[in-house]
Amino acid sequence: MIRSQWHITGERRPGSVREVLEILLENRKADPSFLDGTLKDLESHLSMRGMDEAAELMARHLSAGHKLVLVGDYDCDGITSLAQVSQFFRDIEYKRFEVVIPSRSEGYGVPERAVFEHPDAELFVTLDCGTLDVKAISMARSRGADCIVIDHHEVPDGNLAPATVLVNPKHPDCPSAFKEFCSAGLTLLFLARLRKALRNRFRTPSLGGKYLALAAIGTVADLVPLVGANRILARSGLSSINTNVYEPVRQIADSAGLGGKKITAGHLGFYVGPRINAAGRVADARLAFDLLMAEGTDETCRLAQELNRYNTKRQQQEDAILTEIRERFAGTPAGRRTLVMGDAAWPAGVIGIVASRVQQEFCYGPVVIFSVDEQAGIARGSARSVPGFDIHRALHRCGDLMLRWGGHKMAAGMTLDVRRLPEFAERLEQVALEQPPEVFVPNGRVDMELAPDLIRKELLEALKQLEPHGLGNPTPTFALRDAKVSVRKIFGREQNHARLHLNAGVEGIFWRGAESCQSLSLDAGSSLDVVFQLEWDDYSGKPVLIVKDMGKFF
Repeated sequence: MIRSQWHITGERRPGSVREVLEILLENRKADPSFLDGTLKDLESHLSMRGMDEAAELMARHLSAGHKLVLVGDYDCDGITSLAQVSQFFRDIEYKRFEVVIPSRSEGYGVPERAVFEHPDAELFVTLDCGTLDVKAISMARSRGADCIVIDHHEVPDGNLAPATVLVNPKHPDCPSAFKEFCSAGLTLLFLARLRKALRNRFRTPSLGGKYLALAAIGTVADLVPLVGANRILARSGLSSINTNVYEPVRQIADSAGLGGKKITAGHLGFYVGPRINAAGRVADARLAFDLLMAEGTDETCRLAQELNRYNTKRQQQEDAILTEIRERFAGTPAGRRTLVMGDAAWPAGVIGIVASRVQQEFCYGPVVIFSVDEQAGIARGSARSVPGFDIHRALHRCGDLMLRWGGHKMAAGMTLDVRRLPEFAERLEQVALEQPPEVFVPNGRVDMELAPDLIRKELLEALKQLEPHGLGNPTPTFALRDAKVSVRKIFGREQNHARLHLNAGVEGIFWRGAESCQSLSLDAGSSLDVVFQLEWDDYSGKPVLIVKDMGKFF
């Protein structure tokens, strides 16, 4: 596991729970309104570029009874966006629509078959794709159909698809001050505007409950910053999920072993989102969509269990690939800042997650993993980057080597001729070598040093106000300096976790930390700096430290 260099964000040490909260808000560059934003605050985003025109255009097609085709990507963001619009059509009893989800072998974006297979469609709506799908959307427009694109991916200069209306906050002409929506969040805003456009034409539904739940799942799973409007969407959606108003999500949570638990953003990111994604990774994304649209308990239970099986298969595939990459990496020359590997035996559906795991475990830098199609002579890749290295900009420098590519600062996908893989790997490495070396050293951030007497229930209650946590609003991380630490117990099926006792009667758990404890010779009790997060332990009725690292850091 890669060790971080830990830094305390501010030198101020709090003397009260109120001061802890103040420092946390300062560290996140947030004002007190960060804590109490409401759905009402989302109304300002309805004036986003293209939102009015898109809603009025769809309202005209719905009123005329035209056939509509919805196209969404096969990941969690695309699937939850498709489900929202489809649920809306079901609720207004509109039946003249079809849903198209590309297979992973077709790649991201609008497949041309969506147009070929629906020559009678008069409106195409693309969700989480479409901004750059010039060919497919040009074909649809040439046949006389309108196209609405609702997307959040980067908008480069020129070469945009000729949509009738484009809703994308990253368009340079979009006045929206908030640019970090995912498509699931944009879709909910669009439906709010569509409700207004359809007034007196259809009996329109409330957009709480299942709609908020779907928007929250897509927002958390797509790793957009959980600040501003995204924070409001995630928090409101979690509230809906925890009132059990949407059976499909409850069944997914139950299948993941979360039955009876309060669902958090972490649960959405690590359990619910991956199961929705698993269908498109190892089978057919349509299964996940069907589950989110299912109405009967028996059907939702059956589909959720099937998703769970696919998720297990996905995990097994990842573990096997990671083992192979780990062995290959051992022969990589020291000093390389990037890792590019590919193999015909690696399924395209899991390479993105594998890239993330490689980065976390043994290669902190840009990682690109390819699935090679030897028969077609192409390689499909998934890239993950690190803060300070804009992978989208780096790939632009490699643009002549790729057949197709797209993404954003931290993640991207690409397709290239397999013969160009070595040249691509070297070009990306050269771009990385132009960056300062500190970019490729993980820097762990600690919010503040905490006095042991502040570790009490009152603090845990105050920290709840900052939830949900995610990118842009990380879980608060604290440090104890020169703490006396001893190991109470090594536990777990693989004996790789450690239960710790710290000074002042504080208990801690160091997940996967048994090896670190052994190397630090903790049995005799050591004076160490401890980096941790806090959770409440219902069994003991006390706070427990979730230890992230130990050593001499500060």
